[in-house]
Amino acid sequence: MKNVIGLVNFHSSPDVSPITDSRPLGSTSFLGRYALCDFALSNFCNSGIETVGLLVKDHQRSILKHLGSMDAWVRNTKTSKEIIMYNEPGHERPGINTDLQNIKENDWALYDSNANYIVVAPAHIVAPIDFRPILAEHIARHEKITVIATKVKDKSEEFLSENVLKVSKDGYVLDNYRNPGDEKGPGIMSMAAYVINRTVLADMIHRFLPANPTLDIRTLIYQAAEEGEYQCHVHLYEGYARCFDSFPHYMRYCFELLDPKVSDQLFLPSWPIYTKSHDTPPALYGEKSEVKDSIVANGAVIEGTVKHSIIGRGVKIAKGARVENAIVFSSTRIGENAVIEDALIDKYSMITRSKKVGGTEDVPLYLHQGAIL
Repeated sequence: MKNVIGLVNFHSSPDVSPITDSRPLGSTSFLGRYALCDFALSNFCNSGIETVGLLVKDHQRSILKHLGSMDAWVRNTKTSKEIIMYNEPGHERPGINTDLQNIKENDWALYDSNANYIVVAPAHIVAPIDFRPILAEHIARHEKITVIATKVKDKSEEFLSENVLKVSKDGYVLDNYRNPGDEKGPGIMSMAAYVINRTVLADMIHRFLPANPTLDIRTLIYQAAEEGEYQCHVHLYEGYARCFDSFPHYMRYCFELLDPKVSDQLFLPSWPIYTKSHDTPPALYGEKSEVKDSIVANGAVIEGTVKHSIIGRGVKIAKGARVENAIVFSSTRIGENAVIEDALIDKYSMITRSKKVGGTEDVPLYLHQGAIL
């Protein structure tokens, strides 16, 4: 699609401390081999969107390290392109380091492009979204703004960082508010993803941003709707979708994908998820190793026991060690007879012989990057 620009929005991701203390949520490891932003990038690639910008808020080192040459998410290396978009003035003034200011600073997307439509997708929401039918609906209805939303069973348990939408019978936003987290029951939640006519976005930025330089895309869209400038049409997405908005949710959503019935909803045969490739050998399993109900990435060496866990690249688990209900990030060493339970061990850590590390299922332990115990 040469008339569409895709923007992966790292600005809209919530702070999920302690995981995001040294990285943005979008470049956080997921299932041992992916980063969360791989899903938005793959959705754009599979949807035929050839020009993609990455709205980077901070921690760009982590993002650039994961992206590498960025050719993993392009179909046509001659015409496709991916561009890092960074708001340099915002680095000095955090209060105006917003996604809108980022777009304004990198205004090629607004003024140096022949694209008619801009699709914004968050880096922290995992879903296999085909944007082609959404764009077709947007164009056929002559809409100016389309908000992509999903229905949830319990607003107090899901999409805690996003907006609750009240939608009219003809499919337009009547009201919206940030999810307070204490409203039980079903609801319609914004997925922080939008289709916006390029000229409409340029007009809104030109008129609204000077008066309030702290505006973000979410606030601008709904403010323009409330003031009667533009209506926001709602497209209801019905597939698998998870919003990574807290440390417990990160753990829960990773573990639920150990169930093939759940993972089959995310990893569709017709919708590949791409990621940066690593020149690593297959995982190596020792003669006395035992691995059950787990995901083990390439380059791992397992000589102990692993149950209901996710093991990243280059992790080494020694003889007699036991890892259960845990997530272990890349290049971590687990010593002989060590025990890891109900925990997330960040990368480059070292758990020495016979150490016991763990929390509980309800309150999992986080061990910081490079820890030595």
